[in-house]
Amino acid sequence: MSSFKIAGICGSLRKESFNKKLILRSQQLCSEHINGATINIIDWSQLPVYNQDFECDPPQSALDFKNEIANHDAILFVTPEYNYSIPGPLKNAIDWASRPIGDRGQVFAGKAVAIIGAASSSGPGASGSGRAQLALRQPLVFLDMVPVNKPLITVTGASSAFNEDGSLINDHFEKNIVKLLQNLIKLGKQLKTKPE
Repeated sequence: MSSFKIAGICGSLRKESFNKKLILRSQQLCSEHINGATINIIDWSQLPVYNQDFECDPPQSALDFKNEIANHDAILFVTPEYNYSIPGPLKNAIDWASRPIGDRGQVFAGKAVAIIGAASSSGPGASGSGRAQLALRQPLVFLDMVPVNKPLITVTGASSAFNEDGSLINDHFEKNIVKLLQNLIKLGKQLKTKPE
């Protein structure tokens, strides 16, 4: 059975970030509960700041990142919240991959995408990266991606949301991650172009 490949893109570069824990847990849940699908976490930490002047001779790291996206069937973004918006480095990565560099064309267009996230804030008004997820949807829709809308996964109080083994204390989140991945795969297969 051919594998359905999901590109996992974590919006935080910090090694011990809550969102890094969340994407690693999502990867493990996919492996444990979904046959024929994998999440490959893409390293985009070496991307330089986007500069249109470099499009004629783009850095290899940008070409590699764009190729990684092109070689996957769908994308899972895991984003923290920064001032209620998308973290700047993540927006920078999206800018590079969306530009007409290399020979892969529009690598985002027509792809299924899902967004989840975690934030350390808790209590009334805490969104668990919900605002960042909403902000991230705007450029992804502009890039002609097709989002999975439910279930919505926004982990609040992330500093106390994980067990020592990386699993989420609240089993509700784990079940919803599996359901979201199932929905992402279903949508991705519907959108996937058949080989010529």
